[in-house]
Amino acid sequence: MARAAALPPSRPSPALPLLPLLLLLLREAGAQNGRVSMPPEVRGRLGDTVELPCHLLSPGPKGNVSQVTWQRLDPSGNSQSVAAFHPSHGLSFPSPQFGKDRLSFRTMGQSPGARQGSEMRDATLVLQDLRVEDEGNFSCEFATFPLGTSRGVTWLRTIAQPQNRAEAQEVTLRSEPVPVALCVSSGGRPPAKISWLSPLRGEPKESETAGPLAGTVTVTSRYAVVPSSQVDGVQITCKVEHEAMKEPDLMPVTLSVRYPPEVSISGYDDNWYLGRSEATLNCDVRSKPEPTGYVWTTTSGSLPASAKEQDSQLMVPLVDRLVNTTFICTVSNAVGTGRAEQVVLVRDGPRASSRDEGPMVWGAVGGTLLVLLLLAGGALAFILLRVRRRRKSPGAAGGGPESGQGPYDPKTQGFENGGPVFWTTTAPGPPRPDGKDTEEGYEEEEEEAEKGRMLPPSPALEDDMESQLDGSLISRRAVYV
Repeated sequence: MARAAALPPSRPSPALPLLPLLLLLLREAGAQNGRVSMPPEVRGRLGDTVELPCHLLSPGPKGNVSQVTWQRLDPSGNSQSVAAFHPSHGLSFPSPQFGKDRLSFRTMGQSPGARQGSEMRDATLVLQDLRVEDEGNFSCEFATFPLGTSRGVTWLRTIAQPQNRAEAQEVTLRSEPVPVALCVSSGGRPPAKISWLSPLRGEPKESETAGPLAGTVTVTSRYAVVPSSQVDGVQITCKVEHEAMKEPDLMPVTLSVRYPPEVSISGYDDNWYLGRSEATLNCDVRSKPEPTGYVWTTTSGSLPASAKEQDSQLMVPLVDRLVNTTFICTVSNAVGTGRAEQVVLVRDGPRASSRDEGPMVWGAVGGTLLVLLLLAGGALAFILLRVRRRRKSPGAAGGGPESGQGPYDPKTQGFENGGPVFWTTTAPGPPRPDGKDTEEGYEEEEEEAEKGRMLPPSPALEDDMESQLDGSLISRRAVYV
């Protein structure tokens, strides 16, 4: 067995609550002269070899070691001598629990003989085949002359590294939490600490039992969740911590949940039309275990003659009116069954594809914008033309100061500032029967208009207006009363 080195201090064993207090009292009694050096705690693994260090500091030039004694202190306070060394009488191991086959001094030989040098100041005790019952307080005492007795105490702890394992617990779909993973830390001393690293909101339940060796403990932790298809395949980790291990033991577990088929149907693109060929529906399934059978039906019962069932697929070589129905896919496995429905609408012709719909929409928008632009341009041109013609019309500057209507214009056959509406044309009308279509006739009418009254249009002028309107010869402007 390899020797175990002294380990750092750790928590005391709960089995001996009075030992720490006793250790403190003994250390105070033996350390008052400050001549014995011992660690406060030594840890050793079960079955291994452990050393209990004990050194006497220099007793001075007049001090000699006459004897070294090791004692084990029981929880009750009683002491039991386990080893001794005398320069003349040699070694002694009086305890039946700690015989010479398990105990030895590291530096002191087995044969008697005077030893006054450094070997007498090193009383380190070696204990083999460490057992659970070896745990306790050990005192190391030096008898010196003429300085008296010097003592020190150390706490021997026995620890056992556990054996760890983790595994999944296969379960079936349920509505209440059940254990889905198991983590066991067997034979630990002290008991191991178990925790779970999981993305699920599970609840661990822990229990302890006696380990395979006396004084050891087996810790079992069960991780419980409500099993569902979403839980299946999720990985969680069991984390075991123990002071005998340098690092925590991380053990991943992949959960396993058995559940009935979860079914969905794909393949329908809302573009099944009369005469379409090679249309297909797919029955998509998630299940554990694997599906054992597929059944295709419709809400009316059997499949139409134009549909062919091929396990998880429904083939329609040529779409007809009979396919205009609701298809049902039913899937079974060892746990149960699941189903899904798909409504199929058969069209008279194919729908425009998204590739064609884009240009059609933009073409319609562009055409509408073009019409609006043309209408706006026509309206603007009409307004500009009217303004331009109005500015070019004779007498646009207004009437004379003596008349509110302005002088009568024989060429436009109206008044500048109002009056009856007359339309003028570029084409000349027929001659007036009264002979006043001459320059003198127009001047006469203008003189009458300046007197503040309007001459009624002559019959020839009315005929001229009617003929011009019927011939669509209107070209210039309208004069309003």
